[in-house]
Amino acid sequence: MAGLLKPAAARILISALRKQFPDIPIHVHTHDTAGTGVASMVACYLSGADIVDVAMDSMSGVTSQPSLGAVLNSLPEKNNDFDTEKLYQINNYWEQVRQLYRCFDPGTQATNTEVYKHEIPGGQYTNMLFQAQSLGLGGEWSRVKEAYAEANEILGNVVKVTPSSKGCR
Repeated sequence: MAGLLKPAAARILISALRKQFPDIPIHVHTHDTAGTGVASMVACYLSGADIVDVAMDSMSGVTSQPSLGAVLNSLPEKNNDFDTEKLYQINNYWEQVRQLYRCFDPGTQATNTEVYKHEIPGGQYTNMLFQAQSLGLGGEWSRVKEAYAEANEILGNVVKVTPSSKGCR
């Protein structure tokens, strides 16, 4: 998904799925492009999802998945038996590793709720940004996103990466 799943929609969707299919595992995936990923994953979990995708804090956010640490710290204590000290150690390791690959970072530094308008999926967003920059169109990125949204509308709001990305608004 492009990070389009909002917490209220997550509660409705997962509750309805859990009611209809009580014995089938529910696995939810989203990105954190708009910054609502943590709240959405907590809502999914508390509404009956069995698995929610998250990323280590140092690798999370923006077009990646929501932060593991933020999700865990948002859960009621009774639902959380993770050893946070070990998670901090793992996160510190990956924080250092990420610095080694800084030159490959496409430059998405902050969340952006504009994703609700253009609906560019997370992996596609960073790939398109890199391509636009490589073609000398980095300064036109806003126009590129607008053109993407227009093309999406003209083509009938097509499914882009994950088929479920069209059902969770």
